[in-house]
Amino acid sequence: MDTTLQISGTPAEIYEQHMVPAIFARWASDLVEAAGVRTGQRVLDVACGTGAIARPLAERVGAAGKVTGLDINPGMLAVARLSAPSQSIEWLESSAVKMPLPDAIFDAVVCQQGLQFFPDRPAALSEIRRVLKRGGRLALSCWRSIEHTPGYLMLEQVLARRIGPEKAALPPFSFGDAEAIRRAVAGAGFREVKLRAEVKMIRFRSAEHLVRAVVGGAPTMMGALTDQGAGALDAIIAEMTEATKQYVDDEGWATPAVSHVVTAIA
Repeated sequence: MDTTLQISGTPAEIYEQHMVPAIFARWASDLVEAAGVRTGQRVLDVACGTGAIARPLAERVGAAGKVTGLDINPGMLAVARLSAPSQSIEWLESSAVKMPLPDAIFDAVVCQQGLQFFPDRPAALSEIRRVLKRGGRLALSCWRSIEHTPGYLMLEQVLARRIGPEKAALPPFSFGDAEAIRRAVAGAGFREVKLRAEVKMIRFRSAEHLVRAVVGGAPTMMGALTDQGAGALDAIIAEMTEATKQYVDDEGWATPAVSHVVTAIA
């Protein structure tokens, strides 16, 4: 095991420190480009988390523009504020299903890996459509099914052997069907809906780093572990380390991940 690895802090702090650089920051610039954001525009980042997308959006729109980051989790927003003290970003605590925002005020809306978590996806997409100006642009990402991210597939399989397949299913990969996503976006009234698949490498220091980052930074993903008693996490780490030895290179532990990138016009 990685005996030098220490992970501590709130879930949001762990998410920002460990999961953002390993996963989400690697996709940020692509999603900003997909949104076609320009200087001076007003942009909304839905399910903004700790600000991995909001920060580069603020750089893109400049002082003449405005970025609003919206998230339902106050802990995430607290870390987001600390992560971008010099940037002019408005942080808003709200569900994506019912946003306290006027109609047609944004030039673009971006959502990185949030759609699959919304309790009512059609309602959230309708809200996004409502707050966009006519002709405004949507850019969102949503992971393909877990088979396209083999490192996380291995983690799910390791968990399934301990707690069963149903409890082991990892929520981020729960809405990976391209046509279902296309229907959902089009059903909210968007035009010119386009999907493309993009692959990047997710990188952690080790398999242990992955597991501990997920447990600490996204605890709802592996909440069933809390019922497994002392030693369960160490056993899972040991099994993951052995099972994913082929994912280790000279820079750490890496696995490909495939995401749908979706663009549409309001």
